[in-house]
Formats: sequence, C-alpha cells, structure tokens
Amino acid sequence: MTALARNKINSLVRILKNKSSVEFKHDELYYQVFESSEGGYAINVYSSDARDEDGELIYSNMIDGGLCSGSARDAVTFML
Repeated sequence: MTALARNKINSLVRILKNKSSVEFKHDELYYQVFESSEGGYAINVYSSDARDEDGELIYSNMIDGGLCSGSARDAVTFML
C-alpha cells in the first residue's frame, strides 16, 4: 500500500470516528460506512452516488453490503 493510499484511509478513518459515518468513491463505486445500531459498522456499496429527493442514496443502486464487527479502519477497508 502506498503512502498516499494509507493517508487517504487514515483520513476516512478519522472522519468515521468523529462523525460516525463516512462516504467515499473508490474504483467507480460509492461506499457508505456508518456505525451500526447492532454494534460494529455497516458498509453499503452503490453503483452511483445518486440521491433521492430526501438526499438519501438510492437503494436500487446498492450492489453489496455487510456488517463489520472490527475497528473503524477494518470497516473502511472491509469491502475495498
């Protein structure tokens, strides 16, 4: 992993820890990571960052998702 990649991941991890959620684009996919009410972190992967009229990501664009019970760093890298 390059230093640039590590810096980007570190930035995303800081945001996730501070705001309980983070969204980012990687390899033409859009990722949404947030604290799960069941513990750990939920990760959703979308084909697009298009949003509905309420500002929510469009569910029909979700192509994968999962729950990560590890750290914030584990959650950011879970589906990458």
